Amino acid sequence: MNTNQQLVISNFEEKLKAFAYAVSGELTSEEDFVLANTEIPTDTFNVLLAKSSNLQGTFKVRQGLDYFSKKEYPFSVWMDVEHMNDDWKNLMQAYDLKETERNVMMKRENTLHADQRFSNQLKITQVKNNEELLRYIEVFISLFEGTPEQDALESYFNKFSQVKLGPDVQMFIGCIDEIAVTTGLLIKGKDSYGIYDVMTKETVRGKGYGSEMFQFLLSQTKDKQKPVVSQASDDGKNIYKRFGFIDVGEMVVFE
Repeated sequence: MNTNQQLVISNFEEKLKAFAYAVSGELTSEEDFVLANTEIPTDTFNVLLAKSSNLQGTFKVRQGLDYFSKKEYPFSVWMDVEHMNDDWKNLMQAYDLKETERNVMMKRENTLHADQRFSNQLKITQVKNNEELLRYIEVFISLFEGTPEQDALESYFNKFSQVKLGPDVQMFIGCIDEIAVTTGLLIKGKDSYGIYDVMTKETVRGKGYGSEMFQFLLSQTKDKQKPVVSQASDDGKNIYKRFGFIDVGEMVVFE
């Protein structure tokens, strides 16, 4: 039986795998870590994820990070705070990685009573064609406007194949008058569903569109007995709690 933290980490690994393969990148998965390499300079999708406090594959980790350094590819490291020990700390120091944020690992036991909310304005649809994908990308990239990551993400999505993403990864857009204003991502993993990338354009925030997307994603699960996991900022965790999620741990991010 997976612990709550392992459920979050395992589902996150599913996301990294899907989005690395969607651009013909590589995923190295070991017992103690996962390393996603997209061959694109994006720290959003080039990720080292710690799976255990027992770091055995130090050579393989360093090999991957040295490759990023040689290529001058930015990357991020995600880690359950309970996994942080001297081995991992030394690795962070060796690559001059600094803590940039912390996220709360969240879990909801099931989706048995997750009803869809209906709006007179927001129309939510699954991304199934290139036109809808472009709308999704527009919202996604808008959150990085004016940063180097904006250009990197444009390069990423230029190589992106929704077909390679696979059927267990569902992308959604919420539109008002045919204009996409919010996005959401639902991933069906082996042991849990994962909700990611609930993003709303800055110009229309505060109107409840993100919350509506979140509730919609919960209503889209087929196995209603399976738990749902996600990650929230400390400021945003109360929103997740309103949807029945509980705090199960903390994830620290280094860049």
